[in-house]
Amino acid sequence: MALAKLRIIPETDIKGNFLSTNAIYVFFNPQSLSFDYGGWDVNRKGNLVQGSSSPDTLSLELFYDTTLYTHSPKLLRNSFPRPVSLFGSPIDISVGEIPPENVQKYTKKIVELTVPSIPKSGDPKRPPLCKIYWGNFSDDKGLVFDSCFVKSVKKELTHFWADGTPVRAKLNCEFQAWTDADLADKKLNPVDDPVRIVKRGETLSSISEEEYGDPHLWRIIADENKLLNPRKLKPGTVLTIPPLAASSTVGGGG
Repeated sequence: MALAKLRIIPETDIKGNFLSTNAIYVFFNPQSLSFDYGGWDVNRKGNLVQGSSSPDTLSLELFYDTTLYTHSPKLLRNSFPRPVSLFGSPIDISVGEIPPENVQKYTKKIVELTVPSIPKSGDPKRPPLCKIYWGNFSDDKGLVFDSCFVKSVKKELTHFWADGTPVRAKLNCEFQAWTDADLADKKLNPVDDPVRIVKRGETLSSISEEEYGDPHLWRIIADENKLLNPRKLKPGTVLTIPPLAASSTVGGGG
């Protein structure tokens, strides 16, 4: 059975797109996952009231070690040029003679998730949201934690090479669940402008993804505009973008 690595997929833009090609894979899977659930609260009258039913935070510890060449020998070998003799011929070296990489090359991918990078009209940038997956953790494609941001990262460098290069590290990460209210409204509520002019290169799927947040809902636009051949969408075509019914936001083709 192949080893499934935990992966973190960051948001790529303000539209809430998550691309699996941008996934950040951990070096070693965590030994444990700690969830903090917000279930019930006490109101001012002292009564129990229903609170959040979903995990509020997820804490995990990640380890990194670039001295273990079995992790990715091809990657590490290609990171350094092969030494040559005085006559220009390459010298064969063993894996043990290859210096390990700076471990911060890999830890920074997680640390950078705390940096505001998602622009928002009229507001300061915010850090990207993340989705966390791990093999068969859940029936939802292994989803561990949905729509969250990195609340904090504590980085500890634990081992150094003779020249001072950090080669081992430990990250204590805390993720907090959060949903962009504006993005959620965009998916659930009617669009702001019901009329749209098709631009060159656009398809019904790309328009559906931008307007509804789901490329599979293109047929709603096609039916509304009575398009006989949705594949032949000409630039300059004026489309009416209908509001989404509540039932249309669940599921989708695919």
